[in-house]
Amino acid sequence: MDGDVHGPAAARDPEPATRESTWLQRLEEVAGLIFVLAGLGLVIIHYLGGSERLPNAELGALAFGAPYSTLGLLAMLGGRSGRPALMATSSMPLMFMCMVSWVTILLVPIAVFLFVRGAIGLGAGRQRHLGWEELCLSSVLPAALVLAFGCLLFHQDPVSWRSGEHSFASTSDHVTVFESALSLGAVVLSVAVSVFWIVLERDRKRSSNQV
Repeated sequence: MDGDVHGPAAARDPEPATRESTWLQRLEEVAGLIFVLAGLGLVIIHYLGGSERLPNAELGALAFGAPYSTLGLLAMLGGRSGRPALMATSSMPLMFMCMVSWVTILLVPIAVFLFVRGAIGLGAGRQRHLGWEELCLSSVLPAALVLAFGCLLFHQDPVSWRSGEHSFASTSDHVTVFESALSLGAVVLSVAVSVFWIVLERDRKRSSNQV
């Protein structure tokens, strides 16, 4: 009698968990997509708010917003391909990068959500891919984007140095062509490696299973 009561209930137990997992995965994808779109929005904002006299205003604006979009893309790919480590390492720098202005600070909770989801996935053993290649993928790509973005924030332009009575400011908001190229180079490298390693790997496994 008891078996008749508890048997169907036990069979239905996995269904809510599956629906919750699917819902959270969709939320992860939406969160990553938000950063992809936010990076594009920052490109427009940075370009419209920049100096019209700068010859590389378009390049500088693109270099400023592209790291946000790329880190969001990496976090989204990490969630979809069973790589919570990549999601965690990509969203962690986003938490700090979102604090650079009042426009991006509203995105901090979304970055925290992605980081927490990645950390939970690691703790729950959801990392499907192991090895030194995965360690490099989860660490080198986000680190390259962070270093490139840091060059845009902490660069120095000797032309704009100005001395004051009590201070000496040696930084400026004039992004040079070299700094822009460095940032965009890191973005292109990260996107190319992630697409080749994650997307093409999935296609290769799918074709091998069909054979």
